[in-house]
Amino acid sequence: MNVFSSIWNYKCPKCRKGDLFVKPFKISDPLNMNEKCSHCEQRFEPEPGYFFGAMFISYGWTVWTILAIVGFCMLVLYWTVESSFILVIFISALSYFFIMRISRSMYIHLDMRYDRELASKE
Repeated sequence: MNVFSSIWNYKCPKCRKGDLFVKPFKISDPLNMNEKCSHCEQRFEPEPGYFFGAMFISYGWTVWTILAIVGFCMLVLYWTVESSFILVIFISALSYFFIMRISRSMYIHLDMRYDRELASKE
């Protein structure tokens, strides 16, 4: 599994086999993460407030997506600002949980390295 599919599928950054988030997904607790990897025992939150940096990834992802959607709607489709933002609010509501979870996955993959020896042993 490469790094992009590991991020997309919310897998452990060290072994790329264990799950980052508790399954099944619950809307009442969307960021419920496993304490450690079920496969390699890697801790997913090494210190309190570890995922504070994931907010910046989430912010950048959201801002550029909103700019692209509004720009496309206004410049190509000739929509008004109001109708463009109604669409953005709708898309943002649908993608809220996905963006929160994918930004955490991206952040932990940026910080922790893949261990080829660990993956090849098992």
